[in-house]
Amino acid sequence: MTDGFTLPIRIPLSLWQRVAMTVVFTVVLLVAAAVTQDPGVGRAIGAVMGVVSAVMLYRILRMGLLIDDSGITSRTMEWTHRIAWCEIASVDLADAGSVGGLSKALALRTHKGRRIVLRSLAGYSTRGTVSRLEQTKAQLEATLAGHRTGCATCARSGRG
Repeated sequence: MTDGFTLPIRIPLSLWQRVAMTVVFTVVLLVAAAVTQDPGVGRAIGAVMGVVSAVMLYRILRMGLLIDDSGITSRTMEWTHRIAWCEIASVDLADAGSVGGLSKALALRTHKGRRIVLRSLAGYSTRGTVSRLEQTKAQLEATLAGHRTGCATCARSGRG
C-alpha cells in the first residue's frame, strides 16, 4: 500500500531549525524566570511568559509531518492540520509565503480545489532544503498512489 515505505513516517524539522527555535524560546523562558523575581506584577508577567515559552518549546519538538494510513498530519508551532488521503488530489513544491519568496514548502491540492501549504517543513530555498522537500514529495506521492489503489472510497469517486 505504501510502495516500499513503512508507515507511519515521521519527518521532523531540520536540526538547525529545531536548534534555532529552541534557543529563542529558551532565552524567553530564562527572561521569564528573571522577571518573576520582581514582586507583584512582575511575577504575573513572568508566569505568563514562562507558560507560553514552555508550550512553544513543546510544540517545536513536535513540529513536522506525520504520514500514516489515514493521511497526513502537519504540525506547526501554531496549529495542527490533518488531511485524509481521500481529500488529496496532488502534491507540489510551493512558495511557503515568506517575504520575497525565499522559503519553500510542500503544498497539497484537494479535490475541491483548496491549496494547503505544509509550512511545518518550510525552509529557505537552499539546495539541501529543496532536495529534502523533493524526497518528501516523492514519499507522499508514492504513499498517495498506494492509498488510491487500495481505497474503496477513492475507487467509487473515480480517484483511484
